[in-house]
Amino acid sequence: MLLATDDRSHQSSAFDDISFDLCNRRKNVIMMSADLSQYVDLFRVCKELPEQYVEVGMAEQNLVGVAAGLAKAGFVPVATTFGSYASRRCFDQMVICMGTSSNTGIVMGFTPGIASPAPIHHQGTEDLGMLRAVPYATVIDPMDVTDFAQALDVACDTPGLVYMRGHRGTTPRILDPKTFKFELGKTYPLRIGSGVGVIACGHASQWAVEASDILIERGVDHSLLHVPTIKPVNEQEIIDYCFAHDQIVTVENHQISTGLGGLVSEITSKVGRGPRITRIGVPDSWAPGGSIRHIRAHFGLDAAALAKRIEEVMP
Repeated sequence: MLLATDDRSHQSSAFDDISFDLCNRRKNVIMMSADLSQYVDLFRVCKELPEQYVEVGMAEQNLVGVAAGLAKAGFVPVATTFGSYASRRCFDQMVICMGTSSNTGIVMGFTPGIASPAPIHHQGTEDLGMLRAVPYATVIDPMDVTDFAQALDVACDTPGLVYMRGHRGTTPRILDPKTFKFELGKTYPLRIGSGVGVIACGHASQWAVEASDILIERGVDHSLLHVPTIKPVNEQEIIDYCFAHDQIVTVENHQISTGLGGLVSEITSKVGRGPRITRIGVPDSWAPGGSIRHIRAHFGLDAAALAKRIEEVMP
């Protein structure tokens, strides 16, 4: 399922290609922006398919309200903004306008977690937990180009509110499109082994693969599970994976509370007497501004530090 290291590549402006292809195939899809199209790599649809693009101006709450109206009219709106704006400014609109309806409405949060170089006001490290608490909502956190494109396609056929984290700029291709097939709720083993079990999602699945490469070089036995769907998730797959290990480490581009680590802990607690779970992500603090490389290093989420932290939990 993982591409060999030499076969991995990067795609610039991935969402521009994904959105254009999607709109060409699905004429009922409407891409939307609140004056941020150039900042989420939404270019070709705006210029070449203007009938499938709606610009509402710098008004994120209005963005979601208009999107809900388009959904009611039979369209599939994809409202794009920053993850921090989606979760904080538009949360009420997502819950009331989209969350209480069976009409498909998609909100995409770009530069999620610590992926934004700006400090607190642009870093959305609590969005997955917030949206996971909304009844019947679907929450997706894809890891690469392959995952991203397939998940958005599936989202267009998913009833109700769909919140999905987005990737802007140069995005890696780590998953093999010939063998990977995104299915809502499904989990994906990326590395098979015993020892410590690592569970990750979104950007953090990229980081976990980097750390896994280091652990392989060191001969450290481990496994790696990618969980792109935060809600709904196949709980039995999580249980089977966790109870096959004595130690579990969750890695996420999110606060360690309420996100992936919280989800895994809740699921395993239903069974009881499970493995020890170590949650790695953004601790209970604000992240500094700067490049994602700098912020990862600050929180011990760079490949070398992450590999060391995973190795340290092993008995």
